[in-house]
Amino acid sequence: MIEKYRITHFLPLVAILFATVIGFILFSHDRALKMALLFSAGIAYFTWGLIHHYIHKDLSMEIALEYLIISAFGVSAILFLIF
Repeated sequence: MIEKYRITHFLPLVAILFATVIGFILFSHDRALKMALLFSAGIAYFTWGLIHHYIHKDLSMEIALEYLIISAFGVSAILFLIF
């Protein structure tokens, strides 16, 4: 049986967010690239959530919609704060 909260399941999410932060630091001068990084991170977070719940066999339309809304809210909030 798959353990529900195995740390290895969350390492890709941490890597996605870490790479986004590093990208923001390295490319602080390029506004378009930062926006692309931000949208990519939002899509990657959404995709990670779907895969994570699919593995645990508890993926539903409500969970997918929740990840989509949280991702869109996060991207919007960061866009508002940074740009």
